[in-house]
Amino acid sequence: MAAIVFPTTPTDGDRYPVDPGVAGTAQWQWSATSGTWNVVPNFVSLGPTNQDAYNSYEWPNLDGTVGQQLSTDGAGNLAWSVSATTQLVLLDDISASFNNLQTTFNLTISGTPFFPTPTTNILVFLGGVPQIPGATNAYQVIGDAIIFSSAPLVGTTFYAISSIIV
Repeated sequence: MAAIVFPTTPTDGDRYPVDPGVAGTAQWQWSATSGTWNVVPNFVSLGPTNQDAYNSYEWPNLDGTVGQQLSTDGAGNLAWSVSATTQLVLLDDISASFNNLQTTFNLTISGTPFFPTPTTNILVFLGGVPQIPGATNAYQVIGDAIIFSSAPLVGTTFYAISSIIV
């Protein structure tokens, strides 16, 4: 094992190595008061003693609020932000249109056209039975239309849910 060779004339607060650059590499800080090199804790905290222990992130000065999370802009700047949340939604019931002939129906939520994104972001049940998506299976979705491989029978129940980002 190689010996650590510290700088010979450190000033209070100097760190060695200045930028470890590799996870798991210990960093040391000189204390002029005690005349010793002390290991810098290998965790990140919002406290001033560990601001730049292993990275050069710019930490926010204040704590976030309820519902916020710490996010990065990709350039090392951190900020508190509200994350988009996903919500499950129930699609409008189209079973009144089932007539033993029609295979294509518009998908809506409260009468507004609904475009599942991606098109597989929808769970469909006919007669309480989950349907398998895909062009060669029970149905496929194109835009705001659902196309069944065979026409649903009159009286068959329809239930569909999807998720949206709010």
